[in-house]
Amino acid sequence: MSKYFKNVKSYKDLKEQYKKLLKENHPDNGGDLDTMKEINVEYDILFPLWKDRAATADSLTEEEKTETATGTRRTFYTANGWEGSRYDSHLSLKEIAKIVRGYVKEKYPTCKFSIRTHYASMCQSLSVDLLEFPERMYKTSEELKENYWQECTYKDKDEKEHTYKNISDEIQGIWRKLYNNDIFTADSWTDDELLKCYEKTVFEENKVYYGVPTEYFQSVIDDVNDFVSSYNYNDSDSMIDYFDVNFYDGKVDYRDCKYVPKTARIKKQNTAPAPTESTKNKTSEQIGTTGEPYTVQESQHTKTGEKIYLVKWLDTLSRESYKELSAQIKNIGGYYSRFTHSFIFKTDPSEALKGVKIA
Repeated sequence: MSKYFKNVKSYKDLKEQYKKLLKENHPDNGGDLDTMKEINVEYDILFPLWKDRAATADSLTEEEKTETATGTRRTFYTANGWEGSRYDSHLSLKEIAKIVRGYVKEKYPTCKFSIRTHYASMCQSLSVDLLEFPERMYKTSEELKENYWQECTYKDKDEKEHTYKNISDEIQGIWRKLYNNDIFTADSWTDDELLKCYEKTVFEENKVYYGVPTEYFQSVIDDVNDFVSSYNYNDSDSMIDYFDVNFYDGKVDYRDCKYVPKTARIKKQNTAPAPTESTKNKTSEQIGTTGEPYTVQESQHTKTGEKIYLVKWLDTLSRESYKELSAQIKNIGGYYSRFTHSFIFKTDPSEALKGVKIA
């Protein structure tokens, strides 16, 4: 005679009753530990009996055929609990971290990841940081412009279908982020005005939170997230302040990720001839320095990988002279970067700079 399970009608009903008893009697919810142990013992006895009956009636699903009493005791605490396909209770977090390191190193050899474990008294977490990526990570304004508008449909009262164009969800997401953070506050705007603000915010000011990942960049992030998640489980219910996971975090953090070309991570022996006195202070990228008060150096944007030009003034300028210079630089398409300590141009500014004069 069962003390806790009453009038069980089927294998499914047994599991539903256990789920209800678990919520009512689990020690985390104020229940009694000894009572919970008694419920578990009864469940372990009844589970194989009702599973065999269901198997005889050929009513088990493929998933149910592999179920065990121990597995369902944890899985069914919450309605939306889940378990990753690679979850193994015998694997420690350090072992999982080692597996993840091997996976990203093998599948994405030109990327640089940092996989670390963290421990506290009642929990453990896994941090996955993407530090270097070999290709451009965020969509440019030109790419976004291609999908600025999307075609929508609606039906009138006579069920006749009509089509119209509306700003795409992707563009609306960009505008919402920029608007909510007081970066783009115009009540009305043109396509170019919004995209120009996006371009400046993401690529010039390096505020990648507002960037839209390229398809390849996003696919790498999603793939690693899915792989890490497959070793986790989550049986939490925030409504009753109950949390039970294998480990916390585990999502790829790419906020500090930098563009690094594939060859940049391969160290090569320097076979170039030793510099002579005439070449010691020159670089192959430096152009337009003869007789000018500045240097122009070809470089590469750390986030996008695109070619840029760095202009550095040779003389120390007064505050007023700097303001005057900055205004002229802005007029010819440049801007000052504190990161590089130079003025940045997207195209070679050598000719345009000849017209820049300061007192």
